[in-house]
Amino acid sequence: MPVFTIREAADAKEAWNFIKENAAEQARIKQPLMVTVEAYQEKRTLEQNKRLHALLEEISEHAWAGKKQYPMEFWKEYFRRLFLLKDEYTTPDGEIIQVYWSTADLKVKDFAKFLTKVEVHAVQTLGVELIEV
Repeated sequence: MPVFTIREAADAKEAWNFIKENAAEQARIKQPLMVTVEAYQEKRTLEQNKRLHALLEEISEHAWAGKKQYPMEFWKEYFRRLFLLKDEYTTPDGEIIQVYWSTADLKVKDFAKFLTKVEVHAVQTLGVELIEV
């Protein structure tokens, strides 16, 4: 389903037209449309993403966990699983499947919080002395 960012009247009209054209059919197939209105928030910036990768590189070069060092890709996934749980599902056979946020989908504010958590964990838990990255 589309997401509409309303910057001017024409955008609102486009959203309304979509609702009018699709609401009846979606209701008929028992998948009604749901409309949520919220203030627009920018997705994470390129600078934030560069900062994360510099931080992960620093961690991969200096962190030791269980007498072992891990590559940057490992640390990115590790921190996603540690801090970015999106949802949890139980399959019919009882298995639990966890779904995590992609860092690319985080808003500026949420990405900043994520970066702070990674930094704190790196220093307090992994003993990494962060240089200005």
